[in-house]
Amino acid sequence: MLCCLSGCSLLAQSSADVVANASVSTSSLDKGALKDILLGKTAYWEGGQAIIIVVLPGKTDEALQESTGMSASAFKTFWQRLTFSGRGKQPKEVDSVEKLLATVAESKGAMAFVPAGTTLNGVKKITIK
Repeated sequence: MLCCLSGCSLLAQSSADVVANASVSTSSLDKGALKDILLGKTAYWEGGQAIIIVVLPGKTDEALQESTGMSASAFKTFWQRLTFSGRGKQPKEVDSVEKLLATVAESKGAMAFVPAGTTLNGVKKITIK
């Protein structure tokens, strides 16, 4: 579970962790930076690598809502509007934790929420402050 010195983090209640492709140089983010990524305000990692968001509908919806203030359906609608207006690229959706980990591991710049306690193979955990 993600915790910081001042108490439990934003994602502690949802039992989700943030993971990224091993090529991502960032090892921690604050809550505001995570929200900016999820809402498309930050499109590139430090160093210029494009961010690819991968989502697992149903399994990590609570973490997504805690981080963005949007329900999963509102988040999807938000990204559809950004995509159709040409201002963003819709997050990739997968239907299992295994596919999520494989997609993040294979896609440079990718990041996602995974259920806490997931064995992380080929990806790295990002600490949320």
